[in-house]
Formats: sequence, structure tokens, C-alpha cells
Amino acid sequence: MLERSAAHFPQFSRLAPDFDLEDVQPPASEAEIAALEQSLGVPLPESYKQLLRCSRGFMLMGGVVQFGDQHPFFHEFEPLDRLGEAQRAVVKRRGGSWPPPSNGMLCFAEFFMEADGDQVLFDVSRGLVDGEYPVVYYAHAASPASVRVLARSFAEFMEAFLRYEEFADEDEE
Repeated sequence: MLERSAAHFPQFSRLAPDFDLEDVQPPASEAEIAALEQSLGVPLPESYKQLLRCSRGFMLMGGVVQFGDQHPFFHEFEPLDRLGEAQRAVVKRRGGSWPPPSNGMLCFAEFFMEADGDQVLFDVSRGLVDGEYPVVYYAHAASPASVRVLARSFAEFMEAFLRYEEFADEDEE
């Protein structure tokens, strides 16, 4: 995988072995990528498809970062009035608006930078811009839940995330 990804993601390919790269899946075929785009109803960024051509999934840091064949998927939330009483109580207690700010975004990986259960997503709301979607971080445990932009493109994200301050100590353990 790392040999194939080095041409598109050289920093990632160089650093990944130091972050306990494991559970590397085989690459996706062009037919699988096309079927994925068709099932989602949106085009995927070329840089993300480059990763899929190298591997359909992998984990880093013992699961802190997880790309998998369950990804990508859309965040789609039921209307508030269709939630159960206990779910509505949680929404009220945590504050913020409903649905969460990630609603309608395309999740491509589990990414526990701040808390277990956080994710990275494509903000597809404006369509592809120069062939890319912005990459956002979904902090589900924040009160209220929030999203923030991490990168203008998937390629930029891939080249930067292993250098994030939050992961600095992970490779020294």
C-alpha cells in the first residue's frame, strides 16, 4: 500500500509506519469506485479515489484513525420530532441545534483526535471545487457538537494529519 500511495501522498507514506499501520485492505477496483459513487449519488474527489486505489482501508495508532470499507457514508439524522424521548432529552441537555452540524456530510474515516467517535467528513454542500471537497472534523462529544475545516482537499489532509499536534505523542509511545 505505501509503495502505491507514495506518489500521491509522500508525507503520509513516509510517516505511516511510525504510527502502527495495520489492517491494510486491498485496493478498490475502478468498478468498485464507480459503484460507490453511484450508490452515494455524488462524485468522490480524485485524491480520495487515489487512496482507494491503494487500499480500501487501514488503521493507524491502534484504531485512533480508521479508514474502512464501511466508509464513506452520509450523516443523515432523523427529524427531532421523530426521536425517542430519551434521545430528545440528550439533545436538550447537550444544547446546540438539531440536526447536528455534520448532517448531509460524507464521512470517510473515524478520527479520534479529540474523542472516541469523532470523524472526518467531506463537506459536499457546495459540490466539488477544483475537483475537491473541504475536509472537516466532526467533534461529536463537544457541547454542542461542532465541525471545523481541517483542509481544503483530501490530499492536503492526508499529507498533514500525521503531523497534527494531537498525534505528536502517539508515535513516541
